[in-house]
Amino acid sequence: MTVFDLYKLCCQQLKINGIDEAESDARILTEYACKIPHGRFLFERDREASEEEKEIVNSDVLKRIDGIPVQYIVGKWEFMGLDFYVGEGVLIPRPETEELCEYIINKAKRNEKTVVFDLCAGSGCIGLSIKHFADNADVYLIEKSHQAICYLEKNKMALGMGRTAVSIQGDILDGYDAFSFLPMPDIIVSNPPYIKTSDIAGLQSEVLKEPVMALDGGEDGLIFYHALSEKWFSKMKKGGIIAVECGEDQAKDISQIFMKYASETEIIKDFNDIERFVVAIRQ
Repeated sequence: MTVFDLYKLCCQQLKINGIDEAESDARILTEYACKIPHGRFLFERDREASEEEKEIVNSDVLKRIDGIPVQYIVGKWEFMGLDFYVGEGVLIPRPETEELCEYIINKAKRNEKTVVFDLCAGSGCIGLSIKHFADNADVYLIEKSHQAICYLEKNKMALGMGRTAVSIQGDILDGYDAFSFLPMPDIIVSNPPYIKTSDIAGLQSEVLKEPVMALDGGEDGLIFYHALSEKWFSKMKKGGIIAVECGEDQAKDISQIFMKYASETEIIKDFNDIERFVVAIRQ
């Protein structure tokens, strides 16, 4: 059996079991099992697959059918061209979040020194990417979950940022004043939990494998935005920027929440034409 035959068998099994992205998942799982670098699949498709590679694919296909996200199975996922370790207990980076990250990187590069807070940092994909592409930024990443911060620390080391980005385990709902050692930020960025509690049970099975802590935004999905406004944004110096990701149909409400302390707000659409980000400038 060739590598390509193994891929076809994997794809067939995923399709039979109703996996929506069967083709792409099968390729990812085959590349992972056969240790094929990204972009090299076509060059290795005709070689014989080993028995060990077949066993790994078969095992991973069963995991995927059981609803485990492909990102958790392979243990890494690309974000902003960088590899981030992910697994059970940490939110999987999404492509739309790259747009938020790029926005902040462009802002951070404008000043010689910029203090950036990444709140609800998870794997660290936002804050560590900002540090990677805007080395002038002093980045502080705050995350409550012990499991998630373990991945954050692992990603810091893998990206060579062990001493250049500051990770802190703590609850952002406690507010800026609870972290007395922090400097005053120029920029706050956050992709907080924003799904309504009542909507959690209806999510896709693979999404439900992700930590509820990283998804549940309270009864109206807005609890973290109120905290970000009252306990963080309000503490920023004049002209400071906060930029957040949000769910569909939330942007206008969040803009109103921030207007209490903002001189202006802006709603930005993502590549799917969805109002996905809210930016506010401290008055």
